[in-house]
Amino acid sequence: MRILQKHKDTLEILCKPDEIDFNIGDYLVARDGELALLLQVIDVCYADVPGVAEDIMRDISAEEANGKKLFDPYNITSLSLLIREIRLVTAKIRGIVLDGKLLTNSAWLPNRFSADIERIGREYFHIISRQEGERLILLGKVGGHPFHIPVESLDGQLTIITGKKESGKSHMAKLLVEGLVTNGATVLVLDVNGEYIHLGRKKNGEPSVLARSMTILEPGVNFTTSPSMMGLRCFMDVLEHVYQTPPTSCREFSRVWHMVERGEGEVSLNTLIQTLSRISMNESVREALVSRLNSIEASGFVADDREPTELRGLLQPKPSGNLVVVNLLNLLPTTRRLVVEYLLSSLSNMLRQEAIPPLFLLAEEAHLYLRETYWEDIVTRMRHLGLFPIFVTNQPDTIPESVYRQADNFFLFNFANESDLERIARASRIDGESVKSLGRGLPPRHCLLVGRMVSDIPVVLSVRESELQTLGQTKLFFKTINRH
Repeated sequence: MRILQKHKDTLEILCKPDEIDFNIGDYLVARDGELALLLQVIDVCYADVPGVAEDIMRDISAEEANGKKLFDPYNITSLSLLIREIRLVTAKIRGIVLDGKLLTNSAWLPNRFSADIERIGREYFHIISRQEGERLILLGKVGGHPFHIPVESLDGQLTIITGKKESGKSHMAKLLVEGLVTNGATVLVLDVNGEYIHLGRKKNGEPSVLARSMTILEPGVNFTTSPSMMGLRCFMDVLEHVYQTPPTSCREFSRVWHMVERGEGEVSLNTLIQTLSRISMNESVREALVSRLNSIEASGFVADDREPTELRGLLQPKPSGNLVVVNLLNLLPTTRRLVVEYLLSSLSNMLRQEAIPPLFLLAEEAHLYLRETYWEDIVTRMRHLGLFPIFVTNQPDTIPESVYRQADNFFLFNFANESDLERIARASRIDGESVKSLGRGLPPRHCLLVGRMVSDIPVVLSVRESELQTLGQTKLFFKTINRH
């Protein structure tokens, strides 16, 4: 392999076909003395040799004359074919390696004729793999080597897992949940598809490492609340953001709430509805508020006659880690948003009062309930609150721009849509060309890691399997009937 030329942070390398023992996204090093250039392959194509098109057309038309091969006594054809088969490798320069450390602002370049260019070996692997510390999460393999990230690289950070459907997003999310919990963290999962409720079991049915750490909350069954536990602020947010209540009606509801507090002491749905029915107010406002309160009561999640669930105790740390899964699978969309709004409000209040320690919040299918309500407050002040979100979505265009700007880590699976890649490229911590080139061609179960967890050196990862019952697989009609 020989260096052809350099354009800004891109290096072009010429090589023979049998020298390509690497894939797109793999790392190479160009060594020259004590220094080495760290390169990441983003594309491989045919070298643009002058006159090659004319030669190919000549070969096609004159390869055989009268059914006989053309006479080539000096074997010029084989040399010509070899030149035409030269590959052009495009690689991004990630830095200069000196004494085992990576420098990103050096102007050094290796000798273009004598530099040794080869696939990255173990002596350089530690540069792209943050293996330090005792608390590590095994994600898979990079270049055939096991690849870990430290749990500290997710602590205090905003993480986004995105890619098209069936690319492996949820599988990666479960690996992160397993790694965080087994290292002692508290993780709250908003489970839209019922994929996380079986993480307490292995694929063979035996209890998993998460069995003792796991609590499953079913809204309306073993997870309920009451108006008094919600408080006026949370209840107003539910009316405004979940039920689209106009500001005028919200002001009237606030007046009724304070009236009930002064008269009854404890606020309930029943007393709120009764008070609304008898006091003087605009009839259309009264009907709008009563219908919304009836809808909230019908959800079964907010109830007067049941003991509210105490979240504070459920979210306390455990020696073996704490995993709380809120199963949102069978809920109506409005009820799902009601539960999420209540959870975010409660978490913000408890963390602000330091009633619970910091925790991780995994939002599966985040696009279904990501609204500019508490999410914006959490994302903006998450480090001060102690709530660290992990968003999982296959619709990156639904995530607000303010969330992208503050993202610290990206797990990017395959995307073919140019606009989706463009949106992620603008927000990522590396150049947009790398995101588009690497993200578009990722095979299934392969992931591009970008951000603080890899020290801003993008890594293409082969994701490992899990021994847990991860579920989430696509249910197929013909596979089902073949069993019968």
